[in-house]
Amino acid sequence: MSVIMLLLALSMPQEPRQEKPRVPKDSIELTVIGCLKGRVLKTLDQRQTDIERGPYVGERTFRVAGKKDVMKAVTEHDGHLVEVVGIVRRADLDDKGVKVGGVTISGGPPVAGRRPDPAGNVAVMDVESVRLRASSCTGGH
Repeated sequence: MSVIMLLLALSMPQEPRQEKPRVPKDSIELTVIGCLKGRVLKTLDQRQTDIERGPYVGERTFRVAGKKDVMKAVTEHDGHLVEVVGIVRRADLDDKGVKVGGVTISGGPPVAGRRPDPAGNVAVMDVESVRLRASSCTGGH
């Protein structure tokens, strides 16, 4: 009887395994919840410990990038509260500045009369998946 079960198990079509992208050594995989506005994800300040993975990023803004099918989901969920799994460079999460020799260089307040480039200091998240959490970002989110 066990031989028949083994033959049945071997003859059943196997589902193709989806390989997760390898996380580079200088990056980290995050699962966060936030609001999508176009290709920008603004995470919630309050951590959802039962869902979110990776280091706590607080309220932060990411520019999202990804494969065509993922970016289609990003477009479909514009203005929605979503759960996003993606990869971010560790250096982009570090707010301590850049260490050169024994000196740390970090940003200062904007210079009067000049606006900072909004895309200049936004970390990029390479998105693997997007899942709808709520159809709106309003109402306490």
